[in-house]
Amino acid sequence: MINIFTVDLEDWKHIHYLKSPDRIPERVEFNTGLILDLLEDYGVKATFFAVGEIAEEYPALIENILKRGHEIGFHTYHHTPLWDHKEEKLRNEIREFKKLMRENFNVKVHGFRAPLFSLDRRTSWAVKVLEEESFLYDSSVFPIRNLVYGEPRAPRTPFLLGNAGIVNGKKSSILELPPLTYRILGFNLPAAGGVYLRLLPERITLKAIEKFNESGYPAVIYVHPREVDPSPPKLNLPFYKEKIFTLNTRNTLKKLKTILEKFPFTSAINYIRGAYIE
Repeated sequence: MINIFTVDLEDWKHIHYLKSPDRIPERVEFNTGLILDLLEDYGVKATFFAVGEIAEEYPALIENILKRGHEIGFHTYHHTPLWDHKEEKLRNEIREFKKLMRENFNVKVHGFRAPLFSLDRRTSWAVKVLEEESFLYDSSVFPIRNLVYGEPRAPRTPFLLGNAGIVNGKKSSILELPPLTYRILGFNLPAAGGVYLRLLPERITLKAIEKFNESGYPAVIYVHPREVDPSPPKLNLPFYKEKIFTLNTRNTLKKLKTILEKFPFTSAINYIRGAYIE
């Protein structure tokens, strides 16, 4: 069973809680380079869900990602959660991003991930937009219960969005690729990446992937470039919030290395083409 490796291509300044992002150093090129080198070491192709302004500001970085055979997906233009979006605004951002990728890099965009996994029943209007703008898949529905995000009743395995109540029973051709969870004591424990990857014991993440694969499903994991930063900056946040974003970043690459040694991974579009699309 092959799994799906994804990267949310954003920088420290895109942390939702920051009030003064202009004071944060720009580290996305350096940190993404660390991830790209790791993936190359293991022959893994990945999906990079890019924030539009990153693609504009760092064209050489996008070129490097594409040159190495990875996929580019969309992560909104300014890392705006869907609950702060409107239908027409999202549609315009999608078209602007697709135009940028087509004209500057000659690539098509097939996948979407909402910042803060903000696609749920409250923001299900976005599914219609994704369909009308010809997306093949989404990876925004996190089947967990969280103070900020989550859709705990959603399936833990790949599903069509119209089959799980996300869009009130309406038909949908969008394939959903939920981030990895580990079912324990009747709850879905997030084990996919981000803070969960950095703070959970490594054996929990490995066990979660193993269990998913034994059931015949791919594990979808994700990481942000800032989470492999060996020298995280000082953030203008309360102590506990700062630790959520900076704790254990020096050890993330080591954890990812262990995961890539034990399990095969590819990009979302490669998985879909191999498993779903003739």
